[in-house]
Amino acid sequence: MSLVSRYLEPALLERLNHLSLSAQRVVEGATIGVHRSPVKGASVDFRQHRFYVPGDEPRRLDWRLLARTDRPFVREYDEETNLRALLLLDASGSMGYGEESSQKFQYAARMIAALSYLMLGQTESVGLATVGGQLDAWLAPRPGTAQLSRIIDTLERAAAKGQSELANALHTVAERLGRRSLVIVLSDFFAPITPIRQGLAHLVHERHEVLLLRILHRDEREFPFRNWSRFNGLEGEKPRLCEPAMMRRTYLDHFQKHAAELQAAANALHVEFHEFLTDTPVADALTGFLARRSLRI
Repeated sequence: MSLVSRYLEPALLERLNHLSLSAQRVVEGATIGVHRSPVKGASVDFRQHRFYVPGDEPRRLDWRLLARTDRPFVREYDEETNLRALLLLDASGSMGYGEESSQKFQYAARMIAALSYLMLGQTESVGLATVGGQLDAWLAPRPGTAQLSRIIDTLERAAAKGQSELANALHTVAERLGRRSLVIVLSDFFAPITPIRQGLAHLVHERHEVLLLRILHRDEREFPFRNWSRFNGLEGEKPRLCEPAMMRRTYLDHFQKHAAELQAAANALHVEFHEFLTDTPVADALTGFLARRSLRI
């Protein structure tokens, strides 16, 4: 089985071929795909210099500026695609919860592959960043079918481990992206809300459109445990032996409070928020998600 088919099953591809993903606010560039650009001028119009980061195409380096300053910069132009998107995958330890068929990290990875396939098929530019204890991988947004293979290869080499540094990653993405983009964050968001809100505010301040896709296992929503259980921390916490009936109410209260604060932060920043459970097939989850968005655009 090829890597592509591991992430994109034929049945999923068939359904994706009838769907589309649009930005509600961010559309820049020429008029090639499903959007009509509000930006005037030829696609070769120079926009700005930006410091080179791993993953940028070497051909975009400004060699004259490098010779003068001994620092690598890339030249940015108005892109020939209508949408520039970056998918940010939380690869922290908590995303490793669940059996292989319902593991949050693998579920999110399949969603990323599907969304990438969808947008690249619309002639958009798509990139990927993964973050665990740090920003582990950065694949700058590019158009073209070859980018899908790069994204899937990056997903294949990623794994859920370490403590969450999602908030720091949001700031890094805001600083690296340059011009306006669609940023789609896939995470369980099990982290303090205040730093996450600050990272989202940074992205919004830079005029990026942000979608939060929360990936949860049903156990985390319902806490169905009944017998004495040993709970192992996935991000360095010490294991605890607990009687679930005694802690169920406390856990659910904390979970619901955290979820409400996360939703409130998204609402305050006008950031779109969606939640998915890993026992829902990816094809069904994406079909419903994209159908709901199409009604709002």
